[in-house]
Amino acid sequence: MPTNVYRVQGPDGTIPYQQFLIPKRAKHLNDIVSSLKKNIRHDGRDFLAHRKLCVKTGIITQAKGSAYVECGHTKVVCSVFDPKEVPNKVEYAKTGELQCEFKFTTFSCLQRRGYTRDSEERQLCNELRRALEPAICRGEFANFEIQINVLVLENDGSVLATAINAAGFALVDGCIPMYDVITASTLGIYENKILVDPTYNEESLCLSRVIGEQNHGIIMLSYMKNLQQITEFSQNGSMGVNMFPEYVQILIDQNCKLYSMVLYNVRNNVYEHFNEEFIECKEKS
Repeated sequence: MPTNVYRVQGPDGTIPYQQFLIPKRAKHLNDIVSSLKKNIRHDGRDFLAHRKLCVKTGIITQAKGSAYVECGHTKVVCSVFDPKEVPNKVEYAKTGELQCEFKFTTFSCLQRRGYTRDSEERQLCNELRRALEPAICRGEFANFEIQINVLVLENDGSVLATAINAAGFALVDGCIPMYDVITASTLGIYENKILVDPTYNEESLCLSRVIGEQNHGIIMLSYMKNLQQITEFSQNGSMGVNMFPEYVQILIDQNCKLYSMVLYNVRNNVYEHFNEEFIECKEKS
């Protein structure tokens, strides 16, 4: 494989620092398990509490809209570009297409990721596109396509939900017509305990095998509050059918809380934009 001269190549004898964290991570997982048995989350949150979000829009000047979202230690950057004509398109399409790209940086996970896209990134890309398609007014972009790029800087759990939230902020920042604001939340289940917005270590425990017939797994749900529509639902694990309505209702409630936060951020951005224009007009006059 040819060497990429634009990347810093480390010495051949170097060892990734993550290898020294494996014994520490094993002890950390044991601490999380012991805390959950005492009905306490290791980070001090309530079982139905979401991590704090940090949002910054307009960080990429070359893109039409962009957003940077931090959910705990999960860090995601999303950029949305102007609609452009679909290349080599012969037939006329009444609705526009949505092209999504989901990529982990090589240093985003505990194990070093490759430069090329793997099966997990392709799966997350498809889920991201399915979640965003119902929210965008694609009829306004007939025979055009919208490019959405998501780059994960650090993965500490709930990465797909954070990416969908970042894409929603970026679409709003880029003034892309939408039917409604889209939000997403993740729920983890470990030994019948419900963990909202699980961390990476909590997700590892939820996806591990448990003794008996206890529920365990990960659920992600994206939602549009005004339309009361679920745009994407993904599940991984083993869960009872009778518990399904409860899990969905918890995720919908979390998305409604995120919806109010998104509107607050949008109002502040609009206020700052018009306030800057008012100051510039005042200075010119």
